[in-house]
Amino acid sequence: MSRTLRIIFALALAVSGCQARAPLVLEEERDSRFGFAIKHPAGWGRVEEGDSAVRFVPSADAERSTSTAEFIVVYTIPAEGTLNDAEIRRQVFSVLPVHGVSGFQQDLRTTPEILWYKFEVTGTTNDVEWASVGIVTSGPRRFHIAVCAKPLDQWREGQKQCDEVMRSFQPGQLQ
Repeated sequence: MSRTLRIIFALALAVSGCQARAPLVLEEERDSRFGFAIKHPAGWGRVEEGDSAVRFVPSADAERSTSTAEFIVVYTIPAEGTLNDAEIRRQVFSVLPVHGVSGFQQDLRTTPEILWYKFEVTGTTNDVEWASVGIVTSGPRRFHIAVCAKPLDQWREGQKQCDEVMRSFQPGQLQ
């Protein structure tokens, strides 16, 4: 193969690897029971878990929603007063199968009425490790924990989607 042909072939391979993927379509879900709003990928199923959680999963995983490593979940839990830092961490660890924490900090959206925290944790579901980003919003009467998780092998691209999902989160009535 001539040198020119090799260069053209190499450039063609490089360009084909740089093609943009179709943008992910997110649709907003407004929960009528708890009042929060969050975006999730179009076509994902909604599964209510008991009295306090709503989970969104790929439609193929709807029947086994709690055993998939790709999910968005929002917990809404009653509280007696706004949670402090230690209580927020304890609550996150109590609802998620967490085994690693890479960040936990107060978010710039904190107001005198609502405390916002963001966090990044890893966990395992059915022997599949996942990474996630999450938000905690806490008010005087209740708090939300919202999490977007992807399997570790999908995290590089999945984190962008999860960041967008978490930016879309709006809490319901916490007072």
